[in-house]
Amino acid sequence: MQRTYTLAERGTLHRASDFPDRASTPDDVLLPDADFNAVKQLATRTDNTTADALLTYTLYRGRERMLWRNYVGLLTLTNGLSLEVRPRAGHLPTLLRHLPELAFRHLDSGQFGAQQLPLWELFINAFLRETAQALGRGLARDYVTHDDTLPILRGKMRVADQLRQPSPRPDQLAVSFDEHTPDIAANRVLKKALQLAAARTQTTTNQTRCRQLLTTLADVSEPTNLAVDLQRTRPGLAQTNSRLLKTYEPALRWANWLLRGQGPGLCTGPNVAHCLLFPMERVFEQYVAAGFRRAGVNIEIQQSSAWLIDDHNGTPRFKLRPDLLLRHNGRTVVLDTKWKTLDPNDHTGHYGIDQADLYQLYAYGKKYDAAELVLIYPAHDQFQEPLQLFGYDASLRLRVVPFNLDKPLNEEITALLGTLG
Repeated sequence: MQRTYTLAERGTLHRASDFPDRASTPDDVLLPDADFNAVKQLATRTDNTTADALLTYTLYRGRERMLWRNYVGLLTLTNGLSLEVRPRAGHLPTLLRHLPELAFRHLDSGQFGAQQLPLWELFINAFLRETAQALGRGLARDYVTHDDTLPILRGKMRVADQLRQPSPRPDQLAVSFDEHTPDIAANRVLKKALQLAAARTQTTTNQTRCRQLLTTLADVSEPTNLAVDLQRTRPGLAQTNSRLLKTYEPALRWANWLLRGQGPGLCTGPNVAHCLLFPMERVFEQYVAAGFRRAGVNIEIQQSSAWLIDDHNGTPRFKLRPDLLLRHNGRTVVLDTKWKTLDPNDHTGHYGIDQADLYQLYAYGKKYDAAELVLIYPAHDQFQEPLQLFGYDASLRLRVVPFNLDKPLNEEITALLGTLG
């Protein structure tokens, strides 16, 4: 039986039996003992360090709890439990659509009630859209070699096999021939993923689309060795020179994630069924970068052309790789995104800004000869306006600005560019 719990990023998981008089909230999710133990099994595995990035298991006043970190998305365990982890700011499908992976371009961004749909349904819907687009351009085919015994010569004779026949059969020839067929690994993987989606989806729209797409693949056989077919269709591997098959890549990426049970994030384990989790630091950075690109701004993302040490034993050392580098009219601005909560009223604690971040930005500014440095934090109710300007020295200054993820992306980029002049 499927059980879905909505958890806020940086939320906490508790045993419901420890708090019999409390109601579950996204910040404090109360799980039945069996479900809590299943997640605990993942969190306390000593042979899997990736679990440490997702969960911290602790005891607090004699009660067990697990603290979730900065990963968002979907985690489904083999016992039927699903955790939908939502970011504290912004709508997750909208944010994911701006990741560089093409597979997320068709995620429903929240129209027509999509914000109320489970993440699993939104992911299936995105897979179905990509598959429909791929198959709509024509069913990919390739030449597949077949060995068979036929009454006519087709292709070429397998002489050795013909001579090895137990009794001479002049009317039956051992032949080997190539057939141009849609029964190839890519189509078999898509068919298997569609069957999985059809079995798991609960929405009428997704069920109908699954049936329609499976009809298109009616002449494609079931995979006899799914692991081999998945290996052949892994994203990034050269499948064929066919341009048509290249249009399959986003759909195949989804199919691989669905069938392998593991997406681009972390998390593996014997009790993990599906894991599509994303670090919010990267999601936030890519979202802001996508806004600059759409605005036509010359922006470099995670590029390195400077070194902290210019020379050591004849070579430079320690590459400097800022999140975003904006170049305009001969002026360079270094921008760094931070997925942290800033407190503009905490003057004595430096607003919660990490001192190491300031050292890092100073190095960026000097080595890239930047006119300005910018720290970008997610906006919240208490942080709606930039902080007072910081001056490293007479030639280098730092702006600390909010970025509202609940507003249209183009509006926020326009406001940020206006702040930079």
